Amino acid sequence: MHVLIAGGSRGIGLACSRLYATKGWDVSVIYNNTPVPDEYGICSYKCDVSDPDQVKATVKAITDKNGTIDSLVYCSGIALTGLATDFTTDNYRKIIDTNFGGLFFITHEVIPYMVRNHKGTITAISSMWGQTGASCESLYSASKGAVDAYIKSLAKELGPSDIRVNAVSPGVVDTDMMKEYTDEDKEALKDETPLGKIGTPEEIANVVYYLSSDSSSFITGQIIGVNGGFLI
Repeated sequence: MHVLIAGGSRGIGLACSRLYATKGWDVSVIYNNTPVPDEYGICSYKCDVSDPDQVKATVKAITDKNGTIDSLVYCSGIALTGLATDFTTDNYRKIIDTNFGGLFFITHEVIPYMVRNHKGTITAISSMWGQTGASCESLYSASKGAVDAYIKSLAKELGPSDIRVNAVSPGVVDTDMMKEYTDEDKEALKDETPLGKIGTPEEIANVVYYLSSDSSSFITGQIIGVNGGFLI
């Protein structure tokens, strides 16, 4: 089995890459800035997911090497904090083109392989802010809301081809996106989480892997919240 993980070199993506590799999958990772560590036989490809031409060339290189793609995991994403009135057009383009545009571009290239094989899974990393919105993260929230709607639409469109499409919607997770938060902020977020803790990338990766496995064979079109109860 072969999985393509976009944004698979850091945080949740890296946890996914390691988990799939230890489960015996062939793992191809797309990264932009940080190469994946040289471990587990993971193959890395540098690519800006917001550039459709780069995505097309990279997916072709990956399929030329591996033949097909059984599972796609989309973890690429960036965040930006600020007032809605302070965001610029460049901010808008960067957030939307990466968080949603990249997902569109890569699924556009991967779906034909899955349709031909009449099987496959697509799993995107969304965010609870895509469901409820976050103050001072309007662009990020909007981009993740677009991801959720796209995932549900794809699930309806691709279900007849036996392709399952879902999203995992994390809550507060200990990744690079948390660097701008102070220790006081993190404690406050813990207090708002019924389980009283911040999640780990590995906890999210476990759910992503489940959605790629036969154990979830009757699950599609779902936005699976993994947030410690933060959003109920």
